[in-house]
Amino acid sequence: MAPKHRVLRARTGPDREGPPSAKIVGPRGGANGLTVVVALKRLRKAELAQSFQFWAGDSTAPPPARVADLRNKLADWMTDPERVAARSAELSGNERSVLDAFLSAPRHRRTRDDLDSAISGETQNEVDSLKRAGLVFDDEAKEEGVPAWVIPVDLANTLLVQSMEKNVGTTSRVLTLKGHLEKTYAGSEAARPMSPARLRATFKMYANEAAAVARVERLPEGLRDLVGKVVLEFGGLLPRRFFERMETELPHWNQRRWAKILEESLVGTATRMELSRYGIAHDDDTLIVFNEVTFAWFKRVAVPSDPDAPHDDASLGVDLVANISRFLAYIIDHAVRFTVKGEIFKTTEKRILTELIPNPGRELERAEVLEFIFRFCRTHGLIEVTGQRTFKLTSAGREWEAQPLEEKVGGLFAYVHRDVDEPHQALHHPTMRQLLATMCKRLEVGVWYDIMYLPFLARNSYLTQLDALGLAEQCQELGSDVTPQEDLQRLAWSLVNWVRKRLYLLGIVDLGYDAKGHPVAMRLTRIGARVLGMGDPGSDAVGLGRLIVTPDMEIMLFSEPGSDDSTLTHELDRFADRVKDGAMRQFKLGERSVHRGLVEGMTLGRMVETLTNNARTPVPQNVLMSMRGWALNAGVMMLDKDHVVHAADPALLARFARDAGVRPFIKSTLSDRSVQLKTKTSRARYRTLFRDLDYLVEVDD
Repeated sequence: MAPKHRVLRARTGPDREGPPSAKIVGPRGGANGLTVVVALKRLRKAELAQSFQFWAGDSTAPPPARVADLRNKLADWMTDPERVAARSAELSGNERSVLDAFLSAPRHRRTRDDLDSAISGETQNEVDSLKRAGLVFDDEAKEEGVPAWVIPVDLANTLLVQSMEKNVGTTSRVLTLKGHLEKTYAGSEAARPMSPARLRATFKMYANEAAAVARVERLPEGLRDLVGKVVLEFGGLLPRRFFERMETELPHWNQRRWAKILEESLVGTATRMELSRYGIAHDDDTLIVFNEVTFAWFKRVAVPSDPDAPHDDASLGVDLVANISRFLAYIIDHAVRFTVKGEIFKTTEKRILTELIPNPGRELERAEVLEFIFRFCRTHGLIEVTGQRTFKLTSAGREWEAQPLEEKVGGLFAYVHRDVDEPHQALHHPTMRQLLATMCKRLEVGVWYDIMYLPFLARNSYLTQLDALGLAEQCQELGSDVTPQEDLQRLAWSLVNWVRKRLYLLGIVDLGYDAKGHPVAMRLTRIGARVLGMGDPGSDAVGLGRLIVTPDMEIMLFSEPGSDDSTLTHELDRFADRVKDGAMRQFKLGERSVHRGLVEGMTLGRMVETLTNNARTPVPQNVLMSMRGWALNAGVMMLDKDHVVHAADPALLARFARDAGVRPFIKSTLSDRSVQLKTKTSRARYRTLFRDLDYLVEVDD
């Protein structure tokens, strides 16, 4: 194991030179700049209803009454791979042909003339049908007088990944055992081609994990050791220039001999690979271990539990979600101004950083976390600019705060698939990330895996699908706009960096380090497994009796073996300050933290319920009374069962009663501290209405 980690440190070396600039900037677009969420916002309610019938799979299904709910439901369906596969399978042959034409086009966009040249015959009916279904959308960036349509980039990536296995291209024939068998025994070069049934049986026999490992072990000693090192250190693809710098017993590069032995053993091959036409900087003689053999050897030798336990580990849990809530609370409470470039002023950044949980781990600086939070909130419309060049919370921001933890992490997970740091990354990275996310479902929760395991497999799978994705055609049409900047190793490193900088930040995975502090392992968390759709692999009970609340406002959360604290930790983070992590997490209640929870949208009743339902002993009365007092000081008004609003501050109630948005609902003024509301509206509805007007109204039972 030591040699492998030594090479791993060399691979991750560039990341140790220091973090990138932490300047807060605006959002970055994907490959075509249009996402499902943005596309749906362009449609009217009638158009959304038509798309709903298609995605529901039932023409009689009633759509949600609220437009926001309708858009959210469609966005959920259109980013669900299973739903996308099921609904796209119902398309007619002509509709599928037109959809494929869009998928193969640069940025998944076609004009009327472009589409006519790609498909002979009239296609307007099919385009209209795909528009009604919500599979293609009008392109607002069209040239004057020339209609154009586009598929949102995240929907297009899902459709492309699902169709990859149906298309076997040049790279697949070179890199996979399946492609090699088809070329050798069923292709035009075969003297006596095998029948499809016999070819499938042959592939199944030789792709078996035990059979693949046995074939590697029967290789000549020097070549066997080289193949093992190539798999573990290079993911099964060794360019000649790297071989010349390796420590190996083999004296020189012997491509012809290795190719003969590897092909006869059905382990791999050695040949020249040229990938620049796909936008990848690789043109070199390459030793190739077939993907199926690479996976089998990795699975047998390197995982699971390799290393069994790293020297040190790091976990962020739900810290990012809590920090987003704290950022939004700061936006509500302060006039956060921005520069002419759309950046938050540095002095304001420093003040916001003091509000965040001070535990970003070894991978990220706190300023980098803030940059990510700002970009996410801007991209998803959680905050917006005002005429005074400040930011304010939007209705989408209030709705986000009310979402369950898993939905919040799920939204972040979808966002990081397409969030790229450099424009050239948009060509390869989103699809590779989606493949890696899918492969995460193979992991066992809580088990350590070599950090290069999934990045290598995802990169290899992506390389086999370059032809199906139409990368060569896209690069040819983009011309000088595409300059290959990443070679085979850097593609894998980029995925490792994504795991370290994004999946770790989201709490999807934990990271393990060796004695020198280099990342060498990863493990899937329970919240990560649930976000990936793997169900609940372990206990996620909130843990009755796992809290101790003391009279001096301290809260201790005791972790139990095999339990998941993420939900309870998230709830406590919303209204208490976390002061200690570990087997026992410690929180501190205070007037400031309770105020933060209230302005984020958490009710006082929910705060009290979180404590009382999970405490081992009754919550001290002074704690409950203090929380109620702090809530009143924060401007909370109580709405009782008789529809009377009570306020501790007469000036606050007077401002409330004078508000133009409130006056139509007031029946009479009872005193300087209470007003009677009309009873025709429910108390829950009143609470929502007044919260939207920035009044903290609680339903008092």
